[in-house]
This record gives sequence, C-alpha cells and structure tokens, in this order.
Amino acid sequence: MLQKMTMILIGQAERRLGVGLDYTRQIARTDFGLLRRYNRIFGFLDPNKKVPVQAFHAARLRGAMAADCGTCVEAEINLARAAGLDDGLIDQVLAGRGAQISPELAAVIALADAVTAQHEDDAGARETIRAAWGEAGLIELAYAMNGAALLPGIKRAMGYATTCNLDILRKTHTSSAAPKAS
Repeated sequence: MLQKMTMILIGQAERRLGVGLDYTRQIARTDFGLLRRYNRIFGFLDPNKKVPVQAFHAARLRGAMAADCGTCVEAEINLARAAGLDDGLIDQVLAGRGAQISPELAAVIALADAVTAQHEDDAGARETIRAAWGEAGLIELAYAMNGAALLPGIKRAMGYATTCNLDILRKTHTSSAAPKAS
C-alpha cells in the first residue's frame, strides 16, 4: 500500500514538474528510507520566503544549468513559469543577460555561476545580494543554487541524467508557452 501511494505521489510530482522522475521511482522501489532521505532535500531547497521569486528561480536555474542535466533544467523552467516568471525573463536568465536583468538579479546569476559552475567565489555579487535582501536572502539563494545543482548529481550517479542542450530547452519552453491552435 505504501509503495502504491508513493508511486501516485511521484506521478503527481512528475505532472507538476513536467518531467519524468524515473530515478525517484528507482529510489522508492529500492529503499523507502533512502527515498525519505532524498525527499528531505526538497525541504532544504523549496521554501522561497526571503527573496523575490525572480531571484529564487534564477538561482535554481543557474544551479541546475551548472550541473548540466537537461531534464533538471527543464523542470526548473517549468517551476519558474508556474511561479509567474515570464518566458522572456526565463530566457534571459538562461542566457545570463538581458534587458529584464536588474543589477540584483545579475548578482544572483554571477554568484550562482561562480559557486556552482566554476567552484569559485564572487564577493562583489555576494555583497550586492546582501545589500538587496540581507543575510537571510543570501542564505536562501545559497540553498536554492546549490540544491538545484545537487539533484542532477544524484541523477547522474544513478545513470539517469541527460545532457543539457540549452538551445533545445529554450526553444521548447518558448514554443510550449505559445497558444495552441484549435
């Protein structure tokens, strides 16, 4: 019964994210205790209470991109859209630049890239973030960028990661936002 309920919940998560969670199903089939440990990551990653939604999702998108997992970036695009980010801003966050990118959002992108992609520091970006949203905002963004980069690593270690092709993802998310012809 627990296994069946778990698979139903995973199916609901797949529909919410817009991607398959085969690796999560494998964790659930293997060991429920390991699934519970995995699910704790989301408690660490998901709450967005200290920064604007654009900053939170920019950090998550850039963290997932750094880990180079196509389905993870696709899921983050879908989550950003569900949170109200428009496709133009999402595209600019994916590109790392654009007219809708404020100095604060540029700092989020710069810090996320430095930390998750280059494994470096960016003191200037960190200070811009602190000035905008305080220490609590910085910590929440640190959780968002690093948490989003962690999940692809788990998938990759289990053999479920897909390579990220940003050109395809950008076209896919833009075309899926277009109204369907009746």
